[in-house]
Amino acid sequence: MKPDGKGWLFVPKGLKDGPLPAHYEPAEAPVKNAMYGQQSNPAALYFRNRPDNKLAALGDTRYPVVITTYRLTEHHVSGPMTRWMPWLNALQPEMFAELSPELAAERHIQHGSWMTISTPRGEIEARAMVTRRMRPLRVAGKTVHQIGLPFHWGFQGKVQGSITNDLAHMVLEPNVSIEEAKAFMCDVQPGRIHA
Repeated sequence: MKPDGKGWLFVPKGLKDGPLPAHYEPAEAPVKNAMYGQQSNPAALYFRNRPDNKLAALGDTRYPVVITTYRLTEHHVSGPMTRWMPWLNALQPEMFAELSPELAAERHIQHGSWMTISTPRGEIEARAMVTRRMRPLRVAGKTVHQIGLPFHWGFQGKVQGSITNDLAHMVLEPNVSIEEAKAFMCDVQPGRIHA
C-alpha cells in the first residue's frame, strides 16, 4: 500500500526480485513452471552447499507428494509459545498429517494410523487424518497429491514429537529471508519409522 492508498504492481526500488511480479514455482516442485520461463526464484537464498539441505529435483519420482504447511487455530502463535500450554496441547495433542482418501487408498494408509513422511532432508512420523479437505490436483495432465502438516510440535514442551521443520528445506525468500516452507516435496508410506 502506497501513501495514496493504492497498491503498486510496479515497484521501482526496494525489492531484490522486482520491479514486476512474476510467478515462480517453489524450489521443489512436481511440475514445470507453466506461467514463466524461470522455474524458481533466482534471487532466493538456496544454501546449496549444505549437506543437510539437499533439494529434490523437478518432478523427482522418489518425492511425488506436495507438502503444504499451516498453523492450527488451537496453536495460534509459534510453537515455543503454545507447546508449553497444557490446555492447548490437550486440544491438539500430537503431530498429524492430512491426506486425501485417494492418496490414503493408494498408499494403504488408514485414518488414525501412523504414517512416515520423508524428504531428501529427513523423515518424521505422524498420525494420518484422512479427509476430503485435501484433494488430488490435476496439474499439467497428471495427478498431484498433497498433504497438510501443522507447524507446532517439537523436541521440547508439554507434548513432544515429530517436527515439520526436520523435513523442510532452507530456501529463503530474497527480500525478508522467510523460509519457503509452504510447499515442498515428500513421499509418504504407512507405518512408523523403523530404527
